Amino acid sequence: MPLQYQHYSRLSHSEAHSDSITVVVFSPNGQLLASGGLDGRVCVWHVGSRKLLYVFSGKAPVLSLVWLDSDERMACGMRDGTVASLAISAKLIHLEGYLAHRFPVERLAFNGTYLASGAHEEVKVWVRGAEGLWKMIADLPMPRGSSYTMACDVMVTSLHWTSSSLHPLVLLVTYLSHGIAAFNGHTWTRIGSTPLPGYIADASLTKDGRILAVSNMLTGFEIYSVKGFVEVEPLFPFLQDVSGGPPVPISFLHGDHALIGGTSNGKLNIWDIYSRRKQSLALDGTLRHSLKP
Repeated sequence: MPLQYQHYSRLSHSEAHSDSITVVVFSPNGQLLASGGLDGRVCVWHVGSRKLLYVFSGKAPVLSLVWLDSDERMACGMRDGTVASLAISAKLIHLEGYLAHRFPVERLAFNGTYLASGAHEEVKVWVRGAEGLWKMIADLPMPRGSSYTMACDVMVTSLHWTSSSLHPLVLLVTYLSHGIAAFNGHTWTRIGSTPLPGYIADASLTKDGRILAVSNMLTGFEIYSVKGFVEVEPLFPFLQDVSGGPPVPISFLHGDHALIGGTSNGKLNIWDIYSRRKQSLALDGTLRHSLKP
């Protein structure tokens, strides 16, 4: 029987966000929830007690968040191109920031060693040095264009660390109009690339790297089988009305057995991957950016 969801709690505090929330992400152990917003704040909540534990206030809107190697460290991407590293202790938040991109940092992905950041056409890879400072080790090339994409801007829409039998470490990148590209995580050269129809607003990859869920701004959600990072095979779609806005957020959850996705007009749906049954959840607000488990 598919899992059924019900409203659990509403997190709010007078010292929390004063503007739209752009990204939420659970900590590795699931006990904490970090939220970032257009007000430049990062809030850390305790899920069980529903208490606001920490607030970091920056000068630029927060567009992306990722927990690092524990529940005490995270990185956030800012609209001004900065990536900030936050270390949380019982009494304070230690901040280290650096200018990473010329554009807003909308995508971050961490695999335990490397931090990948995406900003418009730029994808960079960073490693933390002995003193805890991040050092860039790769600036990845832009995707190959075609006659269909010559007039389209290059826009990174998701980043995923994965692997295969031939490539122990791979960074998979999706683009709004330029399909997907895979890069070798040791040489940082392109393994392969393939176009996808429509406009990719967001994507989620299963932990084994075999299934890619795409949020297509023209049709809804589409499921693909990934073969060798150079070929994708369409499996089935989750069609929905996109006239109210592009279905931006999408993510696998529950061991990749379910898919959660929303639209920019405040709707949230959860599908069972095997039965394809859908449960719709009511939200008070608008989904604009990332929704990650």
